[in-house]
Amino acid sequence: MQSYDLIILGAGTSGAYLAKRMARRGHKVLVLERLPRDKVGTKYDIFHIERREFDRLEIPRPTEGDPAWAFEFEKNYNADPLTKFPKCQLNPIVGLHMHEYTLLLIEEAEAAGAVFKFGCAFEDFLFDDKGKICGVKAKQRGRELTLGARIVADCSGMAAVGRLKLPDGYGVENTPLTDEDMFYVILRYVTLKDPKDYLEGSTFWAYYKTWIAPCADPHGAIIGIGACHSFEYAEQIYAEMEQVVPLPDYDLVRVERGRTPYTRNVHSMVADNFFVSGDAGNLTKSVNGEGVTSAMVQLKMATEVLDRALKLGDTSRKALWDVNRYYNTTQGAEFAMLRALLVGVVNAAGFDEFQYVFESGIISDELLGALSGMPVPPEAILGAAKGFVAGIAKKKLRPATIKAAALAFKNAVEISNHYKRFPATEDGFDAWCKKADEIYERIGKIK
Repeated sequence: MQSYDLIILGAGTSGAYLAKRMARRGHKVLVLERLPRDKVGTKYDIFHIERREFDRLEIPRPTEGDPAWAFEFEKNYNADPLTKFPKCQLNPIVGLHMHEYTLLLIEEAEAAGAVFKFGCAFEDFLFDDKGKICGVKAKQRGRELTLGARIVADCSGMAAVGRLKLPDGYGVENTPLTDEDMFYVILRYVTLKDPKDYLEGSTFWAYYKTWIAPCADPHGAIIGIGACHSFEYAEQIYAEMEQVVPLPDYDLVRVERGRTPYTRNVHSMVADNFFVSGDAGNLTKSVNGEGVTSAMVQLKMATEVLDRALKLGDTSRKALWDVNRYYNTTQGAEFAMLRALLVGVVNAAGFDEFQYVFESGIISDELLGALSGMPVPPEAILGAAKGFVAGIAKKKLRPATIKAAALAFKNAVEISNHYKRFPATEDGFDAWCKKADEIYERIGKIK
């Protein structure tokens, strides 16, 4: 039986990124991908990466003329429901073709020594006589494969093929997502009819959870809608938005549909000889469901832990525990806070109130910067608080809305602090989970 230090399930951006990082550290890495090579990363065409992330995550930076490069922009507008008082933030964004960029990451991983088996589907785990994972069963072109592994990493995306196959009580949650745990995304690729409408940046309407952004065609755009519950509900919101928002005239080219996790990340991402990342572990940004760089942030941390565990010869849950601690006390805490704020504000505010907070200036550039992970100055929070009080006095804001927003802020601080106190060892983990679930129950979900 062939054996590897690390077997990765899935050759998407997460799997390829982890494969490169671990192979460069001298580990024997195998990646299993159920799709053929020419179909990997074809679910969506375009995705975005903030320009600052390339250096931070140590990933290739395509430029104009490269097959993976699509476009760049830096103006990011957050708009009121009527688009009369948009707020602009400068944050350079690079648009990339998902398939071509995934292939680029795969090529880097192969150059580092990782081996890929395409058209090879994971079927189940192998367990040793102590009940611990020691490899996988897979099938490639009808042939059954039995492969040994010291660690198996599930980077299989929404399918979570490894996580969902874990035995009950193995250490990582094995429950599937429900319809209410997902974000339903519909992307309309369009050609803009009038040159005056060609885009220099993106615009996001938080009230409608809708956006318009550049695409590879400089005469075109992507109009996206993301909503909970169902694709039908997303289309309903889009239809309502079209009646109010002054979208440019366009011809529809094609439509892409897909789902992304929109719930908390799994409480523990490690078990004995097992690790989960990316969409398989619900590691998506709370504001927009983006998951590519969200997973890479975790994977960069995890690489150090996995590398150390393999070299020391101990790949138990205890030895891998720092993956949980490093992630949950940093990006995990940030995403939990953003989710609490977003759910509370979006669920509480009505159309007129949303319009007022933009028109009055209560929503400042500094507050909007929090959506991109920027620190919010205390004076910005104080200014917003004064604005909310004035809004009540003018009867532009309902006391109930302010109460709900205050509760959302309280929940956000509480859940963030709770994540920052994630236990350093397995001791106290069950109590931590119970408390986290209690807070999430109060936070609720976007309606």
